[in-house]
Amino acid sequence: MRTATRRFLLWVCLLPLAACTGTRSAGPRAEAEAPPSASTVVLLVRHAEKASEGGNDPALTPAGQQRAQALLDVAGSAGVSAIYTTQYRRTHDTAQPLADKLGVALTERAISAGAQAHATELAREILTQHRGETVLVVEHSNTLPSILAELARVQLPQLGDNEYDRLFVVVVPPSGPARLIQSRYGAPSAP
Repeated sequence: MRTATRRFLLWVCLLPLAACTGTRSAGPRAEAEAPPSASTVVLLVRHAEKASEGGNDPALTPAGQQRAQALLDVAGSAGVSAIYTTQYRRTHDTAQPLADKLGVALTERAISAGAQAHATELAREILTQHRGETVLVVEHSNTLPSILAELARVQLPQLGDNEYDRLFVVVVPPSGPARLIQSRYGAPSAP
């Protein structure tokens, strides 16, 4: 299963190369041509399994820690150059193994003005500051649908309380509609 997931993510990360148009030829005209633009690839997951105790900011359970390692396995070679989390420990702890491996700092964006405003601002920031890059976003069951709607212009139902294994990949080409790929990673979530 891990090998299949890795191949899938490698394929997804190669999609931006396929989106590039135009060829460069040798000669004086080649210098005048603008380089082709790459697609922006956004990997989105919900934080891993959280403990039932801990108030508003619980830690990850042992299963959640395993899922954070599974995220490292599937996204570790995807070319991630930026990682976004919220202010909550569970999002940090889910992303930290990957951040440590890649040497990428976590970028925290607090949810303060509600899920929709948060989604709009986060999508705008990713699409302007990380154009042509691969970005990981670790969020919550109530914010992911809004972020997906902003990035891919699709409406998804709210994630269930026990759904932690969903992986969404949004490929935003330089022009044309975004594409959404839905997958799963790590151990299957409890029903």
